[in-house]
Amino acid sequence: MVQEETVLLTGATGNVGGVILEHLFQTTNYNVNIVLRNAPKQIPLFRARYASEASTGRLTFTSIPDMTTPGAFDAAAAYASAIIHCATPVGSDTDWVKDMIEPTWTIDHSILTAAQKSLTIKRVIICGTLLQTLGPYNLFDPATTITDTSYNSTTFEEAKAGPWRNAYMFSKTNAERKTWAWYEDQGGQEGTGFDIVMLLPPMITGRSPQVGFQPGPGPGGIGRVYHALFESKTAEDMDAMFPIFLDTDDVARAHVLALEREKVPGNQRYLLASPEMVDLRSVVARMRKEYAEVRHRLPDVGIDEEGSKGRKAKLVKVDTSKSEVVFGRDWESAYNSIKETVLDVVRWEQETESARVE
Repeated sequence: MVQEETVLLTGATGNVGGVILEHLFQTTNYNVNIVLRNAPKQIPLFRARYASEASTGRLTFTSIPDMTTPGAFDAAAAYASAIIHCATPVGSDTDWVKDMIEPTWTIDHSILTAAQKSLTIKRVIICGTLLQTLGPYNLFDPATTITDTSYNSTTFEEAKAGPWRNAYMFSKTNAERKTWAWYEDQGGQEGTGFDIVMLLPPMITGRSPQVGFQPGPGPGGIGRVYHALFESKTAEDMDAMFPIFLDTDDVARAHVLALEREKVPGNQRYLLASPEMVDLRSVVARMRKEYAEVRHRLPDVGIDEEGSKGRKAKLVKVDTSKSEVVFGRDWESAYNSIKETVLDVVRWEQETESARVE
């Protein structure tokens, strides 16, 4: 791999993007240019975390305060060989159309047009979600099997009406459909000069090494684990966890591997999911036994007798055979993944308290 090749990375301040950044530095020779919305505040954090990479020029920064601005990515894409696009609007409770649905496609479209203008980009990797294949009506339908040809059926009207989940599923699915339509209209790889890899992971859990990490509730897997275990502490919320998951390091490895065009065929969708289902109560019960230092922080709600196997029998089937040929299936376990989420929260609390006392 040539040292001068550069990956343009969006979403580096988030969990998945932050872990991808780590993997890029640890396992490849790529230079990485990260897109930042609040560069004056964020650049010092990245320079402190990645001092060697920043000093040698392996890590560079592009300030884009508003990623919906036309042409926002053009300059940064001009000298990149690939784009890994992880940033996505999560919206607000006031206007899901204006705050999430419209900007999701606007940003993706800007990424695509910037790649088309570039003379060097050969691949665009987009971090989507398994929800682009799976609607709210078939999650608990074991007679249904979703594949890489499946699409979420949530309508625009359902997205506008909410709740947040509907708007998010629609925004991501809508943006993907428009991505493939745009790509075809532009003449595909011949007309644009690049191919597309669409990675579709499920709920993501695991460690949180991103700069500026601060635990709290949120729509993603780590945020939902935090809410269930550290806020509500109820069996109801623990059992309500989205059952299909993948560890954040596994998600990152897939994105980095996708840079290798000879190993990962382009213009494809890949469903990424562990065959194991999340049983949060069992994870917590085991952690309470094995980690005395966090026992007092975790709820004692007992074991769900049904367990992950019983829950899996009631769920939609996910056919990941296509992605397993390319990415394998040696995924991290739910216990080890969620354990890292919990330990990061407790570690952050301890460090924050120590800093306050000092």
